[in-house]
Amino acid sequence: MNSEQTQTKWAQFIPLVTVFFFWGFVAASNDILIPVFKKAFDLSQAESQLVSLAFYIAYTVGALIYNGISVLIGQDIVNKLGYKNSLALGLVISALGTLLFYPAANLHSFPLMLSGLFIVALGFSLQQTVANPLAIALGPIKTGSQRLTLAGGINNFGTNHWAAYCKFRHFWFCCKRQYQHQRRKR
Repeated sequence: MNSEQTQTKWAQFIPLVTVFFFWGFVAASNDILIPVFKKAFDLSQAESQLVSLAFYIAYTVGALIYNGISVLIGQDIVNKLGYKNSLALGLVISALGTLLFYPAANLHSFPLMLSGLFIVALGFSLQQTVANPLAIALGPIKTGSQRLTLAGGINNFGTNHWAAYCKFRHFWFCCKRQYQHQRRKR
């Protein structure tokens, strides 16, 4: 990317920021999955916390893997693949992780479910490694921190929006169930 740009490339920045929003959604889903998995797999409280551990430890493991690959090939993996290809690779890795959810659910396998979450987060690790410098590079360097701050704020908005949406849906379903139960009593 040209560091001498005079304008932000909004047509490229807006889709990137949208991805930041969805990363927030997925990160907030972990807290929702903990009680669901706890009940579905009959887990202790400590075992259910492995959901968050598997997801967030993958960011560190991913960074170590990507650094190791860069050392082995003698150049930064993102520079070798480019921003777009690195983002696409991260999306493919995350998609492969989500594909593990099907056999994990069919086999009722908590370890396989954790493996899927771990692989999703490995993909996120690469995506976010690429997305931060890309957000800066999509416009003038002097306003790069503003674009990165905006992207981070939208990520937080996605996190909070998803949590609020889930709480609203839970409240709505509970109220609906209670209303239907009362109508049947009449």
